[in-house]
Amino acid sequence: MSMNRRQFCALGTAGALAAIAGGTAMGCASASSPSAGEGSSAAATARAIGDADVSFGKEVDVLIVGAGISGMLSAVDPAKAGLNVLIVEQNATYGGDAIYSAACQMCTTAKLTQEERPDKYMSAEQIREKFAPYYENDEAGLERTVLLQTWGGKFIDTMHYEWGYEFQELRESPYHQAFFPKNGLCTMKDEFELMNEKVTEAGASYLFETTFKTLIVGEDGTVAGGRFVAKDGAIVDIGAKAVVLAGGGYVSNQEWMIEYAPEWAFIGNIVAGRKGDAIAAGVAAGGTLSGMGPSGNLNPRYEAGHMLGTFYPLIGLLPNGKRFYCETAVHDAATKCLAAGYNEWYSIWDGTAQNGIDQEVIAHAGDAVQAAASLEELAEKTGLALSTVQAAFDDWNAICDNQADPEFGKTLFLQKLEPPYYFIRNVPVRYKSCGGLAVSDRMEVLDANGDPIPHLYAAGCTAGTEDIVPAAGSGLLCGSVLAEDLA
Repeated sequence: MSMNRRQFCALGTAGALAAIAGGTAMGCASASSPSAGEGSSAAATARAIGDADVSFGKEVDVLIVGAGISGMLSAVDPAKAGLNVLIVEQNATYGGDAIYSAACQMCTTAKLTQEERPDKYMSAEQIREKFAPYYENDEAGLERTVLLQTWGGKFIDTMHYEWGYEFQELRESPYHQAFFPKNGLCTMKDEFELMNEKVTEAGASYLFETTFKTLIVGEDGTVAGGRFVAKDGAIVDIGAKAVVLAGGGYVSNQEWMIEYAPEWAFIGNIVAGRKGDAIAAGVAAGGTLSGMGPSGNLNPRYEAGHMLGTFYPLIGLLPNGKRFYCETAVHDAATKCLAAGYNEWYSIWDGTAQNGIDQEVIAHAGDAVQAAASLEELAEKTGLALSTVQAAFDDWNAICDNQADPEFGKTLFLQKLEPPYYFIRNVPVRYKSCGGLAVSDRMEVLDANGDPIPHLYAAGCTAGTEDIVPAAGSGLLCGSVLAEDLA
């Protein structure tokens, strides 16, 4: 049905994008809302896109923006409850960024953790006690962390106990609290295939290659759907009783990175299409920002160059031939490289890792992985002096002989490397953002007064999560809330 703009309005996000880039967490009313005064900045920000009237080509109960892990999991419970659920995704398939990740799923709160790894299990109270020092004077932030850690455990347990997924058996590594896909690093696709099966079994549907532009609000300013652009450029307006913003973070929005994470702003970016559009749409609808800042860590350009250190002997060398971090503390690689004053390093391993079960993470690096039959060839191919390479290996061999690493405290995989050697030249990159829309403990988007905005929810990176398991937990929590609210 077709509605004129006196009844429905597509909120323009351009002003919200600009306001956020300028550091202003401004909520905006509908252009037709009585609260948007003639001279107000809200009126200037919340404007209709072009001259197109809103025309709902489809109406659903639940509209989910983004088919990443949080969006997919937000769909299951409401669809199972009989609601009409549609997930709209800008890419040609589901999975978001996580489907391509190394898929290290840290979780201490699952029943499966308690059953298989009792020494790593933590109750909600233990989580609260552990994280309290990081949330001084931020009780709400602490409780949200506890909440998402708890729901993250429900994700692991749902996958295993309810849906029959077998995570990889526990292997020697420094991360016994982490669950990995059954077929090794970077095989998160296996998990997503199962999640997709459950999403479609529940009755939810997808609309791919359709890009989110902004929210649609009714005459009273309440959220009533979303505006998208199809692959052919056509405007697609979808009406909904509830909208979930799960479109990812803002790591590829350079203006926002300069504003909120200047430490990482001029580091290379590995993720495309994460410009914070869903966050901006939430702000245009009256939402506020929370936790905006630099992410917890950087990544190497090629994940084989650090993640293989989780399970195998590997050494990281700066261009001066010196080790610079404990290679089993894999996420220290990029940041410690920068801290040492360099912008590149070499990760070196041997046949133990090259012929191990984690073939996909190596395959992801493609031709960046090179081989050397000797130290001489390794020096030649890296461009390092042979004397520098020989000294580095002499130091490493002495550590292995003594089974002690006095400088970095590495205790696992103190094993000499044997030719042929394999190596990658790596550089630091950013791959995730920190912060997003402020949400309640029910994943409702909050306005400047801390009140829920009716019919609007957020999950995953759009709601400020950084990692796979909390993002998944936020989706499950959001889905349970939707099933309850729209029952």
